[in-house]
Amino acid sequence: MFGSKCQVSSVRCQVSGVKDQVSAFAFKGLRLTILVSLFLLLAGIPCLAQIELSPPEAMLKANQHYEAGQFAEAAVIYEAIVEAGIHNSEVYYNLGNAYFKQGDLGRAILNYRRAQHLAPRDADVAANLNFALAQTVDQLEADKGLTDVVQVFEGWLTLNEVAVLALVLWVLLCYFAVLAILLPRFRYVFGWIMAGLVLFLAVGLISVAGRLYNEWRYPPAVVVAPETQITSGPGDTQQYLLEFTLHAGTEVRLLESRSEWKRITLPGNLQGWATAAAIEEVISW
Repeated sequence: MFGSKCQVSSVRCQVSGVKDQVSAFAFKGLRLTILVSLFLLLAGIPCLAQIELSPPEAMLKANQHYEAGQFAEAAVIYEAIVEAGIHNSEVYYNLGNAYFKQGDLGRAILNYRRAQHLAPRDADVAANLNFALAQTVDQLEADKGLTDVVQVFEGWLTLNEVAVLALVLWVLLCYFAVLAILLPRFRYVFGWIMAGLVLFLAVGLISVAGRLYNEWRYPPAVVVAPETQITSGPGDTQQYLLEFTLHAGTEVRLLESRSEWKRITLPGNLQGWATAAAIEEVISW
């Protein structure tokens, strides 16, 4: 089914912190992130207090439930860790495994996607995600949107890592600009180096801007209901036409929300409305 390292029967024990480091170039953003994280952590303390465990102890307890085949109990504790404000790829990976073992394909894919968002280069996450996606009922081919170079950035680096890379390229660009002024004999060579840096910097900035825009304007989501009817308007089939039906694990993009309904879009320019309870956003923090 999988390789020896990435079977859904395995769990991971790390919970000390998110692997992806916050970019250091925006001090105000970093400060805001810290404050928000502290607020979420304090707000989530009652969730873990209900099971009277610290986050590392809760992770260990959840892993023990998982290894014992008590997947529902393990999922409850993993969810409590997330509710405590700890967004860690290890936790989401284990949570995805726990849901997969229960046959909840929608929430398994949802949490694998969340793990991949934090750790895009993790081979175990990618393997389990691809295996789960292969079992979905609705096999939709993704649209080709960005260029191949930008897609490499998105599939290999986190948003924070791309931001750090863009900062490094900017510093190098300034450095060689100063050298070109101080050493006019090598201005031609430095000019070519700067041109290359500008090209990569542009790709990095386009990637950052595109990902920020897509995550804000068209946030990715996953169908978590076993089956949901997609209608032509924000209402049931008695009010609007039935467009099509989606099943657990189908990945969509959100376009609009109205009360208890969400308008979604899929590859092939398919659009419609689903109940809010049937759809859950990937990036919810």
